[in-house]
Amino acid sequence: MAVIERVDPHDEAALSAWYRALRAGASAGRHSPLVAAYEEMRASLREPGSAAERSAWAAVDGGAVVGSLLFALHGRENPDLADVDVNVPEEHRGRGYGGALLAHAERLARRGGHRVLLAEAFVPSACAPEEHPGAGFALRRGFRSVHREDHLVLALPVPPERLRGRVERGAPRRGGYRLSTWSGGCPPGEAAAVAAMRTAMERAVPCGDLEAEPRVWDEGRVRAVEARTRRQGYASIASLARGPDGEPAGYSQLFIPEHTPGEVYQDDTVVLEPHRGRGLGEALKALNLLRLQSEHPDRRRVHTWTAAVNTAMWEINRRFGFTPVEVAHRLQKAAHH
Repeated sequence: MAVIERVDPHDEAALSAWYRALRAGASAGRHSPLVAAYEEMRASLREPGSAAERSAWAAVDGGAVVGSLLFALHGRENPDLADVDVNVPEEHRGRGYGGALLAHAERLARRGGHRVLLAEAFVPSACAPEEHPGAGFALRRGFRSVHREDHLVLALPVPPERLRGRVERGAPRRGGYRLSTWSGGCPPGEAAAVAAMRTAMERAVPCGDLEAEPRVWDEGRVRAVEARTRRQGYASIASLARGPDGEPAGYSQLFIPEHTPGEVYQDDTVVLEPHRGRGLGEALKALNLLRLQSEHPDRRRVHTWTAAVNTAMWEINRRFGFTPVEVAHRLQKAAHH
């Protein structure tokens, strides 16, 4: 019989044992698993940020950690939501540990007045979700798959001449567009443009039947997230397009995790509707990749997640050489069930 215990993020031994269970469970059976490094997870639990709250819980049986729960609350736009991440290593499955952790998460949600539980499952492309250990576990317990995105991977390096060609073909100079790029925090004077782009991205990205309100970004939120990602060990590269009138038209960003060698995360890429069809999205992504390969030549893969219904971005990713490796299912359940 497992006991569910809260993990003190300042207790290195307890947190390490919890993380080992999380990593083993989250990586099992996956082709290209991406699991946050221990250092990232530790930083996010110790300093989650003013708009978030995260807690770690362990299922302990016979003195051993046999399963993990990460329970996270959303910020000011979505106080009803709680994210639940349950992981049980393969050798401990089938003994009720996952069910006990999920039941504990549901109690936490009800106690805090959170109406909806969200979870995620990463399923091989050829596998039906109900046949997958993680997704099947959630579906049998009342979750529904309300949104899916393909997890795509691009092998690096990409020939620089091909990337430069994509920059030149996108938004030619005669169109009056200006592209800029930077590493790290956005330059003085650009935070407002980045906030506008990130707000637009949250409103534009397909999210299926997910019960989540898009976040509204301002300069303060941009700077707070920059500081938090730095603490977690992420470098970043971003590019911005401005239209003929000088207003922001498009934006793209990469994250480079210090503690996960070889890997890169593609974050936002958005082009505002009046500026679409000019190759801006492709140009911005190519500009970032050129800078990435120059500044971080050790990186071997870029990961991105794109909904199948987002055909324009899927086609851009295909032209770059991204290939699908698995499907990320966003799962949702009413907390009172």
